[in-house]
Amino acid sequence: MLWYKAWLETRTRFLISLAGMTALGCYRVWELDRNPEPWYKLDYYYFALRSGHQLITLMWIVAATLLLMGGLLREKALGVSSFTLALPASRRRLMGVRIGTGFGQGLVLAIVPWSAMFVTAALTGQARSIFQAWFSIVLLIGGGAVIAGVALLVSALIEGEYTAPMVSFGFAILCGNAPKSLEFVNPLGLMGGRAYLGGSNMLVRPIPWIHVTANLCVTAILVGISVKIVERRDF
Repeated sequence: MLWYKAWLETRTRFLISLAGMTALGCYRVWELDRNPEPWYKLDYYYFALRSGHQLITLMWIVAATLLLMGGLLREKALGVSSFTLALPASRRRLMGVRIGTGFGQGLVLAIVPWSAMFVTAALTGQARSIFQAWFSIVLLIGGGAVIAGVALLVSALIEGEYTAPMVSFGFAILCGNAPKSLEFVNPLGLMGGRAYLGGSNMLVRPIPWIHVTANLCVTAILVGISVKIVERRDF
């Protein structure tokens, strides 16, 4: 029942995000590939794919943030948290279901639009490297996990329906404007993947598994802190 409740609360945002990201990502690649000139080289088609990746990255951040907003604090602000807390489940269980739903939807929002965009690129152009598509999805998830973790933590600290998303978006903007010297700890830099591409927009470095793993560990810490805060909060 808790999983179904979480799905009902987020399905509209999730389905709109999924449809929008898939459609816009595919359209971006198709638009750039549809009228190729004879002198276009392979790097142009990978530029088109990278352009779609940048669009999906931006939309993923917005979608993941909105999906992880809400929860018990939002219900408290609306005066309905007592109904949820009356269910035969602990706060940890309630948070676990919400986190599982949000992060599961985030995975789908990374994999499905990117896969559809790659198929479009393969059919309309010459960007057909499955490894590069897989690489980009790993970077999107590895960096995005921290963004999602911050959004979850903010939603556990701030009750405002509009304040919490704005704080989360503010964090993403800070990451986008961080100096290059902080690139290794910048989740947005990992999501973009510019450091792993050469001048031809094709991969020149291996998947940074250590970096991705470190980001996932940071995310796990943020999730743990969020759960503890909600467990100890007075509703």
